[in-house]
Order: sequence, then C-alpha cells, then structure tokens
Amino acid sequence: MKALQFERSVTKYIASKAISTVSKRYRASTSPLVFKDGISLVAPDVDYIKTDVTLSGICGSDLGMLSASSSRYFEDFITFPFVPGHEIVGRADIDGVERRVVVEPVLGCIARNVPNPCRFCAKGEKDKCVNLVVGCLEPGVQSGYCESTGGGWSEYLYCHPSQLHVVPDSLSDEEALLVEPLACALHIVKGGNIGDVKRVAIIGSGTVGLLVAASLSRLRPDIEVISLARYSHQQKIASGYGSSIVKSNDELRRVARSFTRGVLANGRVTDGFDLTIDAVGSKDSVELALEVTAPGGRILMAAIPKPTSLDLTALWHKSISMEGRYAYGVEEVNGEVRSTFEIALDLAPSLSLGNLVTKIYPLEDYEDAINHAVDAGSRGAVKIAFDPSTRHSRTPRKVS
Repeated sequence: MKALQFERSVTKYIASKAISTVSKRYRASTSPLVFKDGISLVAPDVDYIKTDVTLSGICGSDLGMLSASSSRYFEDFITFPFVPGHEIVGRADIDGVERRVVVEPVLGCIARNVPNPCRFCAKGEKDKCVNLVVGCLEPGVQSGYCESTGGGWSEYLYCHPSQLHVVPDSLSDEEALLVEPLACALHIVKGGNIGDVKRVAIIGSGTVGLLVAASLSRLRPDIEVISLARYSHQQKIASGYGSSIVKSNDELRRVARSFTRGVLANGRVTDGFDLTIDAVGSKDSVELALEVTAPGGRILMAAIPKPTSLDLTALWHKSISMEGRYAYGVEEVNGEVRSTFEIALDLAPSLSLGNLVTKIYPLEDYEDAINHAVDAGSRGAVKIAFDPSTRHSRTPRKVS
C-alpha cells in the first residue's frame, strides 16, 4: 500500500530541528517522514478489522513531530517506524456490512486485548490507560503512533472493533473528519469540571480552539466565551460559534481587566478570568494564560505543551490550578455515562464542521500539504487533510 512512514533517524531529526529554528517551512528532503509505495501491514490480532482510509487530517501534534519541536516524552510509548495520522474517516466491514466509520485512535487495554484492564479502562477512561506497552500491540499511545496498527496517512490501517464508530448519513466525510478533534474539545468542556464560571477565555483559534468554542456554545450557552483569534477567518468562525473576539494579547488583557475591574500593575492584570483554556501550548500562551487568569482560577491545557522554560511564580502567587486534558474517554450527560465520541457524533451535524476543512491532498503531495498546514493561519486555512485514493488536490465545497 501507499503510505507516509515516519522513521527513526537521528540525523534527520537533528536536521529537522535545526531547520525549524530558522524557518517554519517543512522540507521533505531532510525529514524522517518518507513516502513509500509497497508497504505491507498485517493485522496485529484476529479481532482487528482492516479499515480503508477515506480522509485523514494533519494535526498540530503531527506538525510538532515533523519539526522536531514537540516533547520527546512519548518516545518510550511509540514504535518506529510508524505511519502517522490519527484523525481518520474510513470504511470497514462491520458484521458483514461495509460502513463509513471514524476511528477513536487511543490504544487502551481493550484495543490491546489486555485480559485484565487497568483501573481506568475498566471505567471507560481510555485516556488514562497505563498499559501502553503490553497486550497484542507494539508500544503506541494511539493509532498513528504505533507500528502494529498503521495510521491514517496511508491507504488502510487495522483497528480494534472498539475503536470504530459508524458515521451517520447526516454527516459528510469532511464533517466526520472533525469528529476526533471535536471529541477532544468535548472532553475539555464536559470533563474539565467547568462548573458555574460565567466567562471563559480561549487562547488560540486553530482547530481545537474553535471546536472548544463550538462545544461551549452548544453545551454551556450560559457561559460568555472570549476567543483570542488572530486571523480574520478564525474570527469569523469563532464569532459564528457565539464567541466574543479579541485579536491580540493586549486586547485580551484589557478585556480581563474590564470584566473584573482589576488593577494594572506595570502592565499586568491583577484579576482576570476564572477559567482560561490554552489551545496553543506554547511558552507565550501559557504565560498569557497565567497572567489573565484570576487568583484562585483555573487553566485547562487543551493542546500538547511544547518543551519550554516557564516562570511559574504566578501559579503559586495567585493559587491557580493548571490541568491537562488528553484525548477523550467517557462523560456524564444528564446522569448517563457516555463515550465522548458518541456525544461528538450527536453534536457534529449542528456545527457545519465541513467548513473547517480547507484543502485535501494526495499522499504524494505531502510536502505541499504539510506546508499548507504549517501556514494555516496566514493562508486562511483550518484543517488540511489527505485522501489516499486520489492523485489530485481539491477544495471541499463550503455549506451555509
């Protein structure tokens, strides 16, 4: 099959890291990511189902991996070489019928066929699974980071039945592509114990930031949402989801001050938002979140943080709580515990998610696709994706 495979190469890793310090542009010639035609993938276990890939997105975590700017924390939980791609729409045979599916990529105890699931997976909390290197699979936190399963940047991969969710006819393939990041956003909103806060600031309006705003608009319409969106297309989308818009860090500081009548001390806000959601994960975004969050407030990390050096004095001085929210699992809705993916599939038809998919590329044009994703903000893009079956790029039709 055709696939993009990420190989373990110290030389190319160093080259990618060096290039990323002077230029955002991705260069395939020096990258550990290689296009291959003729890769053979074998089902890791008898339960696994071959899933033909229709669309697979490029995520911010993928870009961090390719630029060697992301944390090396996950290296012990990844098998090389692997095929990236964890935002996946495909087709699979389920009970003898070919169905459109989205893939829930987390590889917990059930997907690994672990006889005695860990205490978290036993409750459906696959995001907290501790058995990342045992069972029928090679190490890998998700499909798209595990040699055994394959990933979405290919013609097919293998999935455990528990990972597959049937796509309703009400969703197009482009809309279904956003179900996985929507589930991440919902896990922030439903699993983050937001409580009775009146206002929430969202730093960042890429895919996750926009989908957190969308989720809040549907599940917590009582909360006023302020989205920091630097580009006009992000501002339009976030506004459509009910957010008030700020366009710069300074503007967010002014809004935080105006809401709380806080004092400015040498340009710093002494009060702020009871809840701030960081959907960027950079040094600057975390520092901004610490600055605009009120004493006793909370910060939810919705993005993978980049390795950095931080002054956490504000965390201590203002008694701020900071919490990470990874992936998805189960949520309580009206007293019922449900899969985050099921909730996402129910919510998706009302959000016009297909409008967030900007362009779709063939695997062969991966350098162009990745550079489009790298420059998404300045090029008016949100989600860039691969279609392994095509030889030509296309722009999806927008719906009103």
